[in-house]
Amino acid sequence: MWPEAETTKALLAAAREGDPRAIDQLFDRHRDAVRRLVHMRLDRKLQRRLDVSDVVQEVLLTASRRLEKYLDDPAMPFHLWLRHIAKDRIIDAHRRHRVSAKRSIDREQYAAAPTQDHSTHQLVA
Repeated sequence: MWPEAETTKALLAAAREGDPRAIDQLFDRHRDAVRRLVHMRLDRKLQRRLDVSDVVQEVLLTASRRLEKYLDDPAMPFHLWLRHIAKDRIIDAHRRHRVSAKRSIDREQYAAAPTQDHSTHQLVA
């Protein structure tokens, strides 16, 4: 599911040296895997309200902001680090849209299908 580890290690080494193209390639290589993870783990009701692409973008933006710290001390493999960030974003989305009393998905009520109104036809007759 996750990209090849050796190529990721090489890109991480280049990113550590300050190569911006390596950073872009690193995130591009992992984007599909993050998308699959979010699609599998994000509640289906939430997916009606949130686009999976938006969550993936949040994950990669957060990872981009934290990358320098990760490169200084990589405590875990890169793909696990990304999974951890993705899990946090999914939990945050769940809290915002399911747990929050004001905006909870569970409180939404969908409009019933419109019924056939025959009153206009009766007026014409």
